[in-house]
Parts: sequence; C-alpha cells; structure tokens
Amino acid sequence: MNIDANVQKIIFAVLRRWKLLVVFALIGVLMGYFYTSHFTTLTYSSDVKFLAYAVDGNDDLGEISPSSSSGNSNEYVRTSNTSKMNYAMKMLPTYVEVMNTNEFMTKVTNALNKNLNSNYSVGTIKNSIEIELIEDTAIFDMKVTTTNAELSYNIAKQLETSVPQMMKQTNNSLVHASVQDKAVKAASAGSLGYPKKCAIGAVIGIVIAAAYVVLRTLFDVRIKSSDELSDKYNIPVLGSIPNFSSGSTPRANVQQAQASAEQKPQQKGEDK
Repeated sequence: MNIDANVQKIIFAVLRRWKLLVVFALIGVLMGYFYTSHFTTLTYSSDVKFLAYAVDGNDDLGEISPSSSSGNSNEYVRTSNTSKMNYAMKMLPTYVEVMNTNEFMTKVTNALNKNLNSNYSVGTIKNSIEIELIEDTAIFDMKVTTTNAELSYNIAKQLETSVPQMMKQTNNSLVHASVQDKAVKAASAGSLGYPKKCAIGAVIGIVIAAAYVVLRTLFDVRIKSSDELSDKYNIPVLGSIPNFSSGSTPRANVQQAQASAEQKPQQKGEDK
C-alpha cells in the first residue's frame, strides 16, 4: 500500500513540474544542435556496387539436364543460370570476409598509395570501407566514407579494380565479380543528423529533469498534512494550526474582530 502511494506521489510530483521538463527538453535540443554544429565532422561518401556470378566449369553446380517432361532447351538454360546465381549467393559471404582481411586491405592500400603517391595507412583505408550484402541477391555494395570527397572517390575507384581481381585469383575461384554501379564523387557532405541528435538531447533533458524531481520527492522529509503524519509515524493528530494565508476566512475573521474592538472605545468616548 505504501509502495503504491509512493509511486503515485512521484508520478504526481513529476506531472506537477511539467514546465521544468519542457525547459530541460529545450535545453537538451539546444545542446544537441550546438554539439552537432561544432563537434561533428562533415563526411563524404562514394560507393560502388558489384555483381557476383559463377563461371562455367564449376563442379559444385552439379549436372543439369533438360526437363524430362518438356525437353525444352530454354528450360535448361534457365535452370543452369539459376544454379549459378544460387552458387554465387552462397559463396558471396565468404568473399566478403576475405575483403575484410588485412591482407586484402593491404593490397588495396598499397595500390592506392602508388597511384596517388600518398602514404595512407591500412587502418585508415579499412575503417573507411563498409560492405553491405543486398538481401536475396548476388549484389554487394562497398561504401567509402571519409572527411575528404576526393579520397572517398579514389578509394572507391581502387576497389573497382582490386575486388574483381581478388575474386578471380582467390584459390582459382569460379565466382567472379563485375562492377554494376561505378563510383561517383560526392557533390556534398552527408547529413549531420540534426533531428536525431536534437531528439536525443531532448530525451536526455527530460530524463535529467525527471530524475531531479524524483530524487527531490524521495528525500523530502517535510510533513505536509495530518494524514501524512499519521501514515509515516502512526501518531494521532490532536489538533492543527489554522492557515492564515492571504484571503483565508480565519485571518479575515481575526482582522474584523480587531477592528470591532478598536471601534468600541471610540464609541464610548463619543457618548460621554
């Protein structure tokens, strides 16, 4: 019973101070905007899409014969192409893992540094690349994001060459890759995410304000009513001090009584 009463008390305390929550939420929004404007670095992205495909001579595809029911050669071609596509989709995650290895990234970095006459580290290049498999397809996307539009574009262009070479040379691979969408230099920076960061700031502000109200309510030991005194300490209340706040009836009655007492001596003097 006391737990329910305390929870209800805390909820009412938070709701009564809704203005404080609004103020802290606005402060959080401003802080999110300020942080995004001054401490978030602009980034530029270029991406390149590849299609993985199986080549002829793959024993894992099995023997495919024309349909016994129709004997249609077109059906044979469609079945063969489907099997190759399925095999490419099956093997693609393995090649993605190879692309994430330091060995492959070192080759990409060395080729890039040679072409640009630069000195980028393997870690810098590796951390800038994100690989995404397109679901239910043999297509994968390699997105390059850096703080320099030219660098992002150059890395993506290098991947256009390095990825097909790697897939062709890995263990005499029968799954190759072709470029479907070539890299394009970013014309502008990516979004800084103002709405998201401002929303996060607002939520943090509300949480801080609510926590302040809750802690203040929990550690407030003042007795505000006779019922609260009875509930907390089990002490019977024998009486209470009247509230003489401005505009209350008891205070008005006292003032009226004082005025009447002052007027009576004056009236007696006039009668004499």
